[in-house]
Amino acid sequence: MTKGTEWKLILFFTLPLMAGNFLQQIYSLADSLVAGNLVSDTALSAIGVVFPITYLLLAVATGLANGCGVIVAQYFGAKDISNVRRAVSTTLITNLAAAILVTGLGLLLTQPLLVGALNTPDTILPLAKTYLHIYCIGLIFQFAYNAIASILRALGDSKATLYFLIVAAALNVALDIVLAPWLGVAGIAWATVTAQAASAVVSLIYMFKRISFLRYQKGEFTFEPDMFRLSMKLGVPTVIQQCCVGLGMLLMQRLINSFGQDAISATTAAMRVESFIMVPIMMFFQGLANFTGQNMGAGKLDRVKRGYHQTLVMALACCVIIITFVLVFCNRIIACFGLNETACGLGAQYLRCLVAFFVIFCLMYITDGVLQGAGDVMYPTLASMFSLAVRVVTANLLAAFTVAGYASIYIAVPVGWAVGAAIVCVRYLSGRWKDKALVRR
Repeated sequence: MTKGTEWKLILFFTLPLMAGNFLQQIYSLADSLVAGNLVSDTALSAIGVVFPITYLLLAVATGLANGCGVIVAQYFGAKDISNVRRAVSTTLITNLAAAILVTGLGLLLTQPLLVGALNTPDTILPLAKTYLHIYCIGLIFQFAYNAIASILRALGDSKATLYFLIVAAALNVALDIVLAPWLGVAGIAWATVTAQAASAVVSLIYMFKRISFLRYQKGEFTFEPDMFRLSMKLGVPTVIQQCCVGLGMLLMQRLINSFGQDAISATTAAMRVESFIMVPIMMFFQGLANFTGQNMGAGKLDRVKRGYHQTLVMALACCVIIITFVLVFCNRIIACFGLNETACGLGAQYLRCLVAFFVIFCLMYITDGVLQGAGDVMYPTLASMFSLAVRVVTANLLAAFTVAGYASIYIAVPVGWAVGAAIVCVRYLSGRWKDKALVRR
């Protein structure tokens, strides 16, 4: 990524990431569609209630993987293969230990989180507990896949994860359809875990077989304390960021639960669609972060700036398509989840408000990509924290002191985005992110 036309490199690196992430979203979408149509509205609501908790549990995996990705990209851009190898082995060992810890916490805290934190309705609680317990068993595969995918992206290989996810997504959908009528929510959970396990195992084999300099000999696959400290320096802020997002979701879910089961079902369906329409922007973020990392390592700041401007144009073009599509088809999309008429109406309202301000989300994430790739992780973390805090506070204030009702849930979303976008844009314009490179030429 340090040579050639910037926008072409970023686009063709990002396209496989988009396809792969769309497939990854199929895990959640298939679970929700099958639950709503083949099991019950209650099953769909249970999966929706659990989502903020699963996001919170995966925050550690996402943060550690992102920290490793920045390190590997910059050392790879500087052609320092020795340190790339040390970073990869340390990351995989760290993620294994973290997966065991987080799995234990997830199993222990199921009851307090569902009852105490979320105030989950009694009609939904048993199904939510079942789904969450099974999901926690598969967390080790989630940690492994996130780490390996981040490493491969940092090395410029964005196609491999697409192939893994094609197989995993197909397996998940097939198992959902087979197991859900028989085992209900438990069948949906086991389908997800099985597909994630297949994806993690295949990606691990591919990385060691395909990338010659990652074929470790006996005694070479080691834990390096200096690499661990560096990955923590970059990863922990992202872990905090993702945990704040997860905690924000928990607080929002508690508010959603207070509006009843129709609101829970509507928000679950709308958030599944939201996850899909965010994919292009979030993958441009990933592509730009890797592009920035390699060019920062190579000392080519002029390419970083051009890459940012060109990526922003491409992402805004995607926004126009997404906004048009959702506004035209949102009612039909929500109806696919098998909801009743009231829930469908609430879900459609949520989506219309969301896309009306989608450009703000785009600006926030693309600017975030430059800062992340440069190693300037603190400001994206602050932006995420303040964005979520503003969103939660705004929603609760609207619900408590106005007649907005359920609308307070989605009105608060763009308010939070605006705060986050302001923080990262000010940081980018200051130019101080240029001094954050890990590798000095």
